This record gives sequence, structure tokens and C-alpha cells, in this order.
Amino acid sequence: MLAAASSISSNVLAPALRSKSFPDTFNRSTLSLLHELSRLPLPGSSSSSGSGSSAGQKAPWRKDVSDAFNDPRFFSLRPLSLIPSSILPLIRQWCANDKERMPELLSRLTPPSTAGIVFGVGATSARLEADRKTQLNLRRIATLVLACPVDTFVSDLPALIEKLTELLTATATSSPSSTTRSDIYLLLRALILRISAVHLAPLWPVLNAELHAALAAVVAPDHSVAADTYGCAALLGAAKLLDLLVCVAPEGWQVHEWLFVTDTIDAVYRAEGNGRLVAMVDEVCEELGAVSIPFRDGEVQTQTVGGISGARRPLLGTPGGISDEVGLERKDELVAKVLRPFFGQLSIYAFESTYAMGQVDVEACVEGLVKDVFDERTIVRAL
Repeated sequence: MLAAASSISSNVLAPALRSKSFPDTFNRSTLSLLHELSRLPLPGSSSSSGSGSSAGQKAPWRKDVSDAFNDPRFFSLRPLSLIPSSILPLIRQWCANDKERMPELLSRLTPPSTAGIVFGVGATSARLEADRKTQLNLRRIATLVLACPVDTFVSDLPALIEKLTELLTATATSSPSSTTRSDIYLLLRALILRISAVHLAPLWPVLNAELHAALAAVVAPDHSVAADTYGCAALLGAAKLLDLLVCVAPEGWQVHEWLFVTDTIDAVYRAEGNGRLVAMVDEVCEELGAVSIPFRDGEVQTQTVGGISGARRPLLGTPGGISDEVGLERKDELVAKVLRPFFGQLSIYAFESTYAMGQVDVEACVEGLVKDVFDERTIVRAL
């Protein structure tokens, strides 16, 4: 069996994975073959899957999955429907009982540096290359977290938070630069979905400060430091991170939610008078000149994704919600088409969905995150 598996790996899988056409060659047939190889009871294994033995660790298919996972073109895999159904289970099997996967990926993340930064084509090329490598590694970590069972990487969480805190100090001129912020938000979304709330306590101070700064940057003047640090991709990523937090509402987040969204009846029926808005989303919404959804007498009209009695899903990018299909070149277009309507409805949606007591649609949350992680358009291209 081991000889047959090695032969298949060398003559079928390896050429497909090393082809110039990859990832087009990484199709359903290839994935099906990889899955069957991963289930082989290799000699010396104590289980049918082979993943819990030393022989299983040396299985030829593991190197094939490793090569594909570390290929820069991995995140252009299509169709996206393959990711949750085939890719993530395969990655889960690949890193089973291997505690070195996460530390090895974390070691690739380097803190932002301004030492030796000079102007010119060479400096720009080096910065873009650092940005690209950091983006790819952040997405690999997010994919790994998403693929594995809940709380798999709890022991790695302190090191992970330390790395993220370092990367969040990046500016528009550092290397890597603040371009990687949107990818940090992807990883934070993966952690929220795959780490129990009780273990996320060290994350809340960092996350709250970052969301506050990102929301403030929405209304920051052009060419300001905040506007340069938080580009369009970062602003959209921060909005999706806040959207997921409101949807999932982990226990630790509920203590801080009122700082960002109005979670009382005032979200629906605004208090009369000149009372100051407390929630930051409502303040930003007012400054953008967003108009709330009109109400009829005694009737609340709100866009609740999945219906009042349905499952709770994020407001952005889900069927029936607010479309997130927008170009990321112009901030005014992003604000007009996505952020303004999103901020105008988030507090109402949070209030209504909370008291509807629907269950969180985790599958929809994962699908939305997979779509963003495997969106190669937001990955920096080296010169």
C-alpha cells in the first residue's frame, strides 16, 4: 500500500501540483484521490486513517498537501464550493496530531520595520514583497484555524496575539506596511469562529482599540495619517469583523458591544432632543449623513437577514443582506455603496436579531470568511 501510495503521489499528484496551471489542476478528481490516500491504513498504523501513527505522519500525500498549501497560488483555488467541503477537511487531516504547524507559520511573520527604508523602486518592491508574504501567511494561519476543530490552537493563542499586536503597529511606510491590516481582520474572524469565548479574553483590548481606530478612519480627512493607514480593504475588513462580532455575540464581546452599536430600544426609536449618541457606529453614521430606514407609524422596517425567526447571519455579503461587491480603489464609492447603508442598519439589526433569539448560522459565517480568504484580488502583487 505504501509503495502504491508513493507511486500515485510521484506520478499523479506531484505533476498536477507543480504544474504551471496550478491551481486549475487541483480539481475534484485530485481532491478525491488525496482523500482516499489519506484514509489508507498504512503499515504499522493503529487506526484506519493512519493519522495517529508515525507511519501516517510519513504518508506521501502529506507532502503533496503541504506543497499545495504553501504555494502562493493556493488562494486562487476555484470553485469556492470546494473549500468547505473538500479543502478544509483535507487540511484538518493533514495537521492532525502535528503541533508544529502553527508555530512554524507564526515564525514566518516578521514585525514591521522602518530601519533601512529608502525611497525608490527598490524600496517599493521590497515593501510589496514583504506585504505579499505577510498576507499569504496570515491567510494560511486563518485557513488552518478555520479547518481544525474548535479550540485546537488555544495553546498557540498567546503567541498569535503577540504577533498580531506587532503587525498592527504597521504604518503606510513600514515593511510590511498597513496594507496587511485587512488580512489581520480575516484571522481575527477565524479566531472568533474557532476559539471559545472563554479563551478570547486577552484579545478584547486589542480588538476594541483596533475597531475604534478603524471606524474613526472612515470619517478621517483624505491624506491624513489615519486615511493612509486604513485603506479601503482595511475599512471593509473592519466592518465585516464588527458585523461578525454582532452576529456571533461571544460572551466577552457583549460587555463592549454598547461602545460600537446601540443595543437598546433607542436603536429603533431614537430618543428625541439633543441627546448625544454613545455608540460609535451611530456617530459615524450621523457624520456620514446616512439616513436611517424610514418608519411608518407603529411599524419598524429593518433588514433582518434570514428573517426575524430565522438563523442569525452577518449583515454584509449574505443573501438578503447588504452586498459587499464593490471596488476597493475609491473610498467614496465604498462608503456610498457599502459602509453608509451598513452603519445605518447595524444597530437596528443587532437589536432585532438579539431579541428574536435565533441561532447563529455558523455555516454562513464560515462561507463568508472563506470567500474573503480566497479572494486573490486583495493580495498585493509584487513588482
